[in-house]
Formats: sequence, C-alpha cells, structure tokens
Amino acid sequence: MTLIGTASRRQLWWFLLDANDVQLPVVFPIDDLPREPDLLHLDELGAHIAAILEVTGGKQLVAVWERPGRGRLEPADARWARALAHTCERNAVRLRAQLLSHTRGVCLLAPSDFASGQAHPTADSPSAATPFPTGGPPAHDRMEPPPTGSSARNGSPP
Repeated sequence: MTLIGTASRRQLWWFLLDANDVQLPVVFPIDDLPREPDLLHLDELGAHIAAILEVTGGKQLVAVWERPGRGRLEPADARWARALAHTCERNAVRLRAQLLSHTRGVCLLAPSDFASGQAHPTADSPSAATPFPTGGPPAHDRMEPPPTGSSARNGSPP
C-alpha cells in the first residue's frame, strides 16, 4: 500500500512522527487553506500543530502538499512551504520534512527549494535529484501506514 501517492486535489496532509521517526497512527488532511498564506491561517495552523503533537505524543511533523499539476514547485507552493516552516519554528514544532504530491508522483522539498526568491527546485537543489516515482519514496524512507481502524483520518491520503 502506498501512503503518499499522486495528487487528486489541492490540500495539505499532516503525518506525525514520534522521537524515533516512527509514524503515529493518525493522519490529518486540511483542504480549506486559502491560495496564499495569511497570518490568521498561519497562527491557527501553528496552534493546531503544537496542540495535536502534545495530545498525540508526537515529536515531529511531516507535511505533504497535495495538488494536481506538474512536479515543479509553483510560487504559491513555495510561499506556503516557507510560511509553514516559519510557523513551526515559532511554535517549537520540529518539521521533519515537506513533500509535494503532484499529478505524476511525489518529491521531497529541501528548504532551499522554497527559500525566498526561488519558486521551484533547480538542478542544484537537493530535491531536484530526489523526485520519487508514483509509488512514493524508496521503501527505507517510507512512513508506515497507520493500523487499520485506528486512524483519525477523514478520507484517504494522497
């Protein structure tokens, strides 16, 4: 079973990890984000992330930005990824990784991919060399799926 696959709609997914990098059996889809980040949504996201990690015992967050289209990081994607990274930092949340799930697969985003002024990975960025085929990251990098019946997700992940 592939936990992160190709995109079907625009939304954000949160996967929580414990201190040993093991995925917790909860997945949070967020599908009502505005096209551009704003302070109200960022403050709410930061508070929610911190509270969810505290309640679940999670120690790290993996964010998957799902959206149909090419695997190229668009300017709005970069602004959201940058804003989420800053929000996590302000709320003392360890952001383990950000990924982009697009129409043809999944790619890992390096911080340099969404740094100010850069809208998409370049040939020199770490993620440009590490796009994942449709099946997601290599098996040794995949997060384990939550046990059946114990997930707190609404719908299925990308």
